[in-house]
Amino acid sequence: MKTMLNLSLRLALISAVAALALAQVADFTAGPIAAAARAASLRAIRQVLPAYDNAPDQDVVRIALAPGDTLECFRGRRDGAISGCAYKAVTPLGYSGEIVVMLGLEADGKVSGVRLLQHAETPGLGAKYAEPALLDAYYRGHGLADTDWRVAKDGGDLDAVTGATVTGRALADAIQRGLEQYQAHRDEILGAATEGGQP
Repeated sequence: MKTMLNLSLRLALISAVAALALAQVADFTAGPIAAAARAASLRAIRQVLPAYDNAPDQDVVRIALAPGDTLECFRGRRDGAISGCAYKAVTPLGYSGEIVVMLGLEADGKVSGVRLLQHAETPGLGAKYAEPALLDAYYRGHGLADTDWRVAKDGGDLDAVTGATVTGRALADAIQRGLEQYQAHRDEILGAATEGGQP
């Protein structure tokens, strides 16, 4: 009985020390992980926006969509006029779960660029959609009104990587959702003033 109690106490002590160590590692790495995610988002914003000469990360419009859900739009400007915006679009329909993209739009609502921010798609198949040239070739220039946002296999206008149709469908869904958000909030996005007072 004494041996069992002794072993139980040792196990509890080891567990407590391990939990404390894990908590300290989590605290230590949280900042760098958040900074890396922010850097990746800013890089994607710069890649998907149409030509701009401002600092898009300082020209941000936040639109409340639902309780706890905010659309954060980064606006690009050229000679003071809004050239387009970029924001995250999400779909739960990926082959291996949620897919998050950074969607860039011209002011008229056409896609200016798409970059994958988060996915867990199959390496060598669905993960091919992480290639910027492929994303631009498939989606750039398409809008909500002039495109059937289904893959060609389903009768739509969009190409899909052979063997990765599920991922293609998911990306089309994410982009279509993003375009619908833009259409619903276009006046707010283009007309909202920033801290400097410029719409």
